[in-house]
Amino acid sequence: MSYGARVWDENGNLVMDTPTFTYQVIWQGVVDFSMASGNTATIYTLNIPGFNPANCVFMMIPTRAQDIQSSEGDPTGNTRAYPYVSVAMNQVTVRSANPAANLNNTNQTKVVVKAYAIRWGA
Repeated sequence: MSYGARVWDENGNLVMDTPTFTYQVIWQGVVDFSMASGNTATIYTLNIPGFNPANCVFMMIPTRAQDIQSSEGDPTGNTRAYPYVSVAMNQVTVRSANPAANLNNTNQTKVVVKAYAIRWGA
């Protein structure tokens, strides 16, 4: 292989080889947490027909320079952190904070991201 990417599972089995599979963007959109505040998390529930955690991935890319942490020790780190994501069949839930977080003591994210749901298969 002179190009592409390969991914192996924990047993050393090749599970994805870019020259031998296809992918499809099944959903894309902007997820905006810029107005998140207080001690109540902002939650988006995205209904995405065909989303299956077994062969799909949900990814987010910051859209604004101010949403990129300057370093791991950045004091505004939580406000620039990636949102908390949980996935299920046909659904992705994106939260401004971990469900277990105490938002009285922890800042929630304020990022604006471009989000994609991608399905892959052979």
